Amino acid sequence: MILSNKFEPFFELLSDEPAMIEKHKEIRYVVLYGGRGGAKSTAVNTWVNPATYKKNWGIYFTRWTMKSAEKSIIPEYEKICGMLGNSGDFSFKRTQVVNNVSGCVIDYAGLKPQSNQSSGDSKSLAKKNVFIVEEAEDVHSFELFDKADNSIRTTDAKNLVILCLNQGSVHHWIYKQLIKEKRDDVMVISITYKDNLRYLDEGFLKKIKRVKERDLRRYNHIYGTTWKTDTDGALWRDGDVTPYRITKQEYDDLDISEIVVGFDPSVTDVDKAAKERMAQTGNDPDEDGIVVAARCSAGRFYILADYSMRGTRTQVAKKVIDAYHQWQANSIVVEKNNGGDWIPTVIRGIDKSVYVKTVHASRGKKTRAEPIVVKYQDGEVSHIGYKSELELEMTSWIPDAGMPSPNRIDAMVWAITKLIKKRKWNVG
Repeated sequence: MILSNKFEPFFELLSDEPAMIEKHKEIRYVVLYGGRGGAKSTAVNTWVNPATYKKNWGIYFTRWTMKSAEKSIIPEYEKICGMLGNSGDFSFKRTQVVNNVSGCVIDYAGLKPQSNQSSGDSKSLAKKNVFIVEEAEDVHSFELFDKADNSIRTTDAKNLVILCLNQGSVHHWIYKQLIKEKRDDVMVISITYKDNLRYLDEGFLKKIKRVKERDLRRYNHIYGTTWKTDTDGALWRDGDVTPYRITKQEYDDLDISEIVVGFDPSVTDVDKAAKERMAQTGNDPDEDGIVVAARCSAGRFYILADYSMRGTRTQVAKKVIDAYHQWQANSIVVEKNNGGDWIPTVIRGIDKSVYVKTVHASRGKKTRAEPIVVKYQDGEVSHIGYKSELELEMTSWIPDAGMPSPNRIDAMVWAITKLIKKRKWNVG
């Protein structure tokens, strides 16, 4: 694996050369951030491998939540060891990897405590000098991070805290405290897919190109290095979403009373002719908005998933049906304007067991969205993890400004509207 030379300062932290030690003596924090496809996680795992051979080093490797490291993140590291040709030096366990040559232990754990009384595994932090947080954008609690950070204080090895993430909002504590302040003890490395082109699929690159041509703001945030900011005139602010975000584990403990798949179909069906036009013009048709939402017995609302996509009528219908069954939804709510009358027929032709309801949009998008905006502002809606593209659309779409139709927003609005109201719906 050949990594971008942008990672060189990061790997210099492993050097025993006096010049390198002096060069980076102030560094405690390393922030690796950027859009999708930049190989940030691969770089971290590649860095960890030689780090385990250093004298007196111990590594605490975390995500916000980590249910089964042996099935997810540890295999990623084992693959890197295979590529580097030293797998035989390691023992791979359920929540640990041990370097049998040096004795270094990598402990894998979720950063989020299992109860309100605990805040991390202090035993795992003993004798650790490296604290790694993958998917660090999910860590919305600075206090929990700070408690673990304060435990990294060995005296016989360099102490390092490494955060690897896709950039989120400028309101996130990582941006405000570790990037915006431009501190001497922080190494910041920004990476994009352009630094990893040799390993990326041509189809993925074409998709990125189309996104760039269609929506530069989305491209810069999802695939570039731009942190999301609130947009004047947008209906939502980041502060309406981030403070109320919860994890899937927290959601699993709730008493859920109803689940709805909201579906806002695009005007364009991606048939063969449409694909040929796309190839000639480089433009995409609108997305089909597919968002899953739930209401708990206490009356709060939750955004579970965003499956919005482009595809043929059959492909989109199958995706909606898959979402319905995966989340054990009570119904699918479909907007039938702009040709949406075909949807119940196509869905029923694939799966007669699903319950489809249609609604006619008699009011404008802004008017329909405003009651849902109020729910967000009142803190009554939580996103399960990050829904980056939906959230970007929410905080950047300006009504009546000639911007592309907000299909993800529409799908979400229909779903929550159904969960709020006991109204008369047409059954397709």
